[in-house]
Amino acid sequence: MKVSSKTGFIVVIAVICIGVIGTLATIVNTHPSGSPAETIDWNLTLIGNQGNEKVLTFDELKELSSYEGYGGFFSTVGMKYGPFECKGVSMEDLCMLVGGIEPSDTLWVSAPDGYLMVFTYDQVQGDIITYDPATLREIPHTDLKMILMYEQDGALIPGDDGRPLRIAIVSSNDGFVTEGHYWVKWVNKIEIRTPDR
Repeated sequence: MKVSSKTGFIVVIAVICIGVIGTLATIVNTHPSGSPAETIDWNLTLIGNQGNEKVLTFDELKELSSYEGYGGFFSTVGMKYGPFECKGVSMEDLCMLVGGIEPSDTLWVSAPDGYLMVFTYDQVQGDIITYDPATLREIPHTDLKMILMYEQDGALIPGDDGRPLRIAIVSSNDGFVTEGHYWVKWVNKIEIRTPDR
């Protein structure tokens, strides 16, 4: 069967259009970093010390003012992780969304797997013991900040490392590690509690 030049031309145009549409779809569904876009269906519940509550989606959290720094940790058996380049929202800023945190308050951070960590006001302000990454001996350190991290080394946190949200203890330099139990994975609830609640 003979194909007319007009039919051949239409087929070529159709193939080009399909290619252009495919390319546009890839561009639309790709982050500026070049990695495929990923929709994160996750909510963070914040509860203030007066019981006021605010729920943020992952996308809403990423629209808040961010903080970037370096941080790493070690496990109870001495395995070291990091330092990582961390990006997230400072815990102080999150607390302010539900009325702030007072010196007598504690911060309860929990995850769906049942893990719970309670932080003092001073710890939220960055008063956490730091260790030398090489020797794991205690060293002095200033400029610490607790953040709710959503990016690790320029990408979403790996699933096994706590995606989408994880507590991180960070600083402007990377010469330290902290204890791993502070780095709560899969955070979905943060509650400020006063001693009488």
